[in-house]
Amino acid sequence: MDVVAFDGRGFAKFLAAGTYFLKKYRQVLNDLNVFPVPDGDTGTNMFLTIRSAMVEAGKVHDAPLHEVAAAAAAGSLMGARGNSGVIISQMLRGFAHHVRHRAEIDTFMLATALRDAVAAAKQALLKPVEGTIISVAEAAVEAAYKQALHEPDFYRLGTGLVRAANEALDRTPDQLPVLKEAGVVDAGGAGFVYFIEGILRFLPDAKVRQTAFPRRPLRREVFTAQQAVGENKYCTEFIVDGATCSAHELRELLAPRGESMLVIGESPTIKVHIHTDDPERVKAIAGKHGTLLRVKVDNMEQQHNLLVVEKPPAEHAIVAVVPGPGFERIVRELGADVTVTGAKNPSVRDLVLSINKTLADTVYLFANDANVVLAAREAAALAEKTVHVIATRDIVGGIAGLFAFNMLGDAAPEPAALLDAAARVKSAQLFFAGKDATIGAATVARGTPAALFAGELHAGESMTAAARGVLDAMGAASGGLVTLYYGGSQKERDAQRLADELRETFPRTGVEYYYGGMKNAEYWVSLDE
Repeated sequence: MDVVAFDGRGFAKFLAAGTYFLKKYRQVLNDLNVFPVPDGDTGTNMFLTIRSAMVEAGKVHDAPLHEVAAAAAAGSLMGARGNSGVIISQMLRGFAHHVRHRAEIDTFMLATALRDAVAAAKQALLKPVEGTIISVAEAAVEAAYKQALHEPDFYRLGTGLVRAANEALDRTPDQLPVLKEAGVVDAGGAGFVYFIEGILRFLPDAKVRQTAFPRRPLRREVFTAQQAVGENKYCTEFIVDGATCSAHELRELLAPRGESMLVIGESPTIKVHIHTDDPERVKAIAGKHGTLLRVKVDNMEQQHNLLVVEKPPAEHAIVAVVPGPGFERIVRELGADVTVTGAKNPSVRDLVLSINKTLADTVYLFANDANVVLAAREAAALAEKTVHVIATRDIVGGIAGLFAFNMLGDAAPEPAALLDAAARVKSAQLFFAGKDATIGAATVARGTPAALFAGELHAGESMTAAARGVLDAMGAASGGLVTLYYGGSQKERDAQRLADELRETFPRTGVEYYYGGMKNAEYWVSLDE
């Protein structure tokens, strides 16, 4: 069933879903945070800001859209924290202004409202910087605007929005040198992507799914002693209540006093965020034009030094067996500390050495291959650490288990819970048959395309035909998310072509592709229902 209308109740639910995702991934975003200063709080600030919006929207969730949006904007203004939080607040304000006379909207009105939301946030910045949340959001909403011209369904529009946002996020290191130096994408932009992904959860008939891998850095590669906070080391925030001046006038007064400044809202309530070397002077200037509420001053230099010098010891580590270099990058982005790569199954010695490379006393070892499980258990018995063997049947199950590791939020997730998450994702392998074979009712000749799912063989005249056949057997026609991991002789253009063809065959199913790099198959395919 297509979703073609969006009302106040839907908006409140969307905020709740987006808040949940930011809560789950706030530490991932904190670890990415190196701009404008490496103080490691972007995820927390975005979560708390959106949470304030969610709480206020929830109080009027049965009202028309314009009332719910106005409540969310007011809540985010009062609860906005940090540079990224204030930007998100301004986006919600711009959205609320655009829908101020609407009880519900269609996809085109949503796209134009998102355009206004980004424009409002950009206008609040003295010097917008490429490679930040603004760049990601701007690219995403422009893509959504073009798609909305012919797309009435909110789910498909949202899926396109996430895809465009992810592509823009991947470009941020090329736009902002400090990100490239640290080897990360922009934290605020990543937060925007996670928020939109979370929103997709509450669309009717949509199942819980992920459409992008968390871009988790290794913290030691991100925060270094060489990074400097600068002389404006105090992050200063407050609300001017009963303001006797406009936001523009206050912005002009405070501009010489610092950087990364955002002054938003309108009389009588104005929100101020600024990085300064003299927070008392900033408060004194603003205090002449109203009463200061919710004053918060953080020493960012101390926050940065804590991350660099006083890092807490790791509670656990993750070791993952992977069949190719692309999968190695994926599992590292999902939190793996050590990977075991190679076309052949690793030996017990290989696994023990990998376990011992970790710095934690407790290790989760993802086997990611049924043929590796026994060796993994032997290695666990020999290692001088506590090792939990996660007996995932293949790399697709391993990725699902790592997603669950991030989502569960526990300090030490139960192995059974990780295996349950891995088992919920269906997987298949696409390959060229190495010899003539017959399994069940299917027969394939050597060198022809084939697929294997749940022990059943599916033949096809082409790789596309084999993929269609096996995905039909997996239940892709009912919807979900298909992910293609390409390797073997396949190139990115082949994966892109196959993904386009599968989207036409299964219009209710999202299709993504990533480089896997395995040698023993052309594709691993997953279906997350």
